[in-house]
Amino acid sequence: MGKGKDGKKESKKLEDLELPGFMSMFNENMVCTALLMILFFGAILLLLGRDYLVEAGFLGENASFLFYILTTCLNFAVYLAILQLGVRTFVTELTNSFQGIANKLLPGSVPGVDCAVSYGFGSPNAVPIGFLAGAVGQFLAIGALILLKSPVLVIAGFVPVFFDNATIAVYANNKGGLKAAIILPFISGLCQVFGSAVIASWVGMAAYGGYLGMWDWAVVWPVFTVLMKYLSYVGLAVVVVALLAIPQMQYRKDKEGYFLMTEDYEAYKELKAKKG
Repeated sequence: MGKGKDGKKESKKLEDLELPGFMSMFNENMVCTALLMILFFGAILLLLGRDYLVEAGFLGENASFLFYILTTCLNFAVYLAILQLGVRTFVTELTNSFQGIANKLLPGSVPGVDCAVSYGFGSPNAVPIGFLAGAVGQFLAIGALILLKSPVLVIAGFVPVFFDNATIAVYANNKGGLKAAIILPFISGLCQVFGSAVIASWVGMAAYGGYLGMWDWAVVWPVFTVLMKYLSYVGLAVVVVALLAIPQMQYRKDKEGYFLMTEDYEAYKELKAKKG
């Protein structure tokens, strides 16, 4: 842990972490991801059992259950590596292709991309760490619902547990270091389960079998739902104004870097370094 220019201590980030001895293999993103996937998905597949997988058509009758688990988990690590390696090229090409629209039809506009784009611009290990921390948070929250005999039981979904929490870890690591990359996705996992259980029960969606448990649906939209329900059109106006105000506040906070971040990320990093 070092000190910044203002004399404050800077939290150690994932990319600064060097594990000793045999644990140094976890410094390699592919190895770390592969082992985490084997532990996580391997446990799920073992719980499902060979008979279920054969009956569902995922596994052949004469195929090896062990090798099916290994190949399924390792394939995920490979797909994630492809995603991380190709994302910079994707963003560059998309941004260049969008210039015609940005310059002619919608001056000042930038292309909208999925959260997975952020994986290529942060520590590679932030992705599996965020996934693991978020999964732990979700599983503990699900256990709490069971112990409390909640009338609504939430089952962890792969999209919220992975994409939400991995993305949070990338940003958390960049802003707050290793501790933030672990704690914030963990809190997110708790919020995803408890928030989904509360709102799905309150609006009656639990009776229809499911709710989209992304972080914004479990935390932000429940608040919006309360405002719109009890304040009617006034609440709707408050929600619309809030959503319009957020990007304006972000722009005013960093006018120089707001658009530069998408137009030229390397130049944006140089600008932030000069300001820092």
